[in-house]
Amino acid sequence: MNLFKQSLALLMVAVALFTTACATQDQECTPPTVEQNIIGTWTVTSGTGTVEFKANGTFDDPNDDIIGGYFNSDTLDVKTYSIANDTLYATAASSDTSSSNALNAKFPIEKNECDKITLSIISIPFILTRQ
Repeated sequence: MNLFKQSLALLMVAVALFTTACATQDQECTPPTVEQNIIGTWTVTSGTGTVEFKANGTFDDPNDDIIGGYFNSDTLDVKTYSIANDTLYATAASSDTSSSNALNAKFPIEKNECDKITLSIISIPFILTRQ
């Protein structure tokens, strides 16, 4: 009978742990502000690589999935961003300090979720998914 009580107690503990673990996993995430949430590495919908947003307002976008390119044979490889009024502002500029070549873009922020940020380009969704 003692073995039965021990087995029953062990089973009750296992059920309690399982229930607690499931309840914790089912809780929804509350995302931080976009300014905090965007920091990290993201895959861009239809992109060819990843984009890394840094806390210092710069971002690495080696495949120009967000912004980039050339202007008068000058590579626009210095990329910065800011967020204001539910909009992501991005700039790609030349690393040549004697050049004033730059490209600016703004993307309205449609949705801010824990692992997904939905931007818009002329009302077409542009989705960042956290790596």
